[in-house]
Amino acid sequence: MSKVINLKNIVLIGMSGAGKTVVGQYISNKLNMEFVDTDDIILQKTGKTIKDIFEKFGEEYFRQLESQVILENCLEGNKVISTGGGAILKDINRKALKENGILYFLKGTIETLISNIQSSPSWKNHRPLLNKGSLYDNMQNMIRDRYKLYEESADYIIDIDNKSINEIGDEIIFIFKQ
Repeated sequence: MSKVINLKNIVLIGMSGAGKTVVGQYISNKLNMEFVDTDDIILQKTGKTIKDIFEKFGEEYFRQLESQVILENCLEGNKVISTGGGAILKDINRKALKENGILYFLKGTIETLISNIQSSPSWKNHRPLLNKGSLYDNMQNMIRDRYKLYEESADYIIDIDNKSINEIGDEIIFIFKQ
């Protein structure tokens, strides 16, 4: 039974600032699984920042690239996949990720998410939907629009508030090994 589960992917979903990338790297190192960050793959394939892609081609083009990367990477198992915050917006992405993965929603308060985002010096290049106008208002609107999708898609909801990367990662590893 555990062999079947261990062939699945660990898929991290959640808002920008939830720590999907750093937690994913931690888990992949601990479990010796391949780590995949969908945003990083898009950057590598296009040679452009997410901000540049949004400005030159628009959000829909970015979402198409994102879907392509997700479909390419979730067919095989035994990966830790960190998705972009908006990956769950498309039905095709949610279905593909669930088909061969266990989805963990990294859920935090708006204060935690904003604090995490602001601690990254390059956040404005990677989060174009958040850097026009008030960061707090943008986050609040995204949370309102996305949290229900995250919760419906998730197999497990992991609270990230007041927890270290190791604590979050170890909690996911514990669940995954059950």
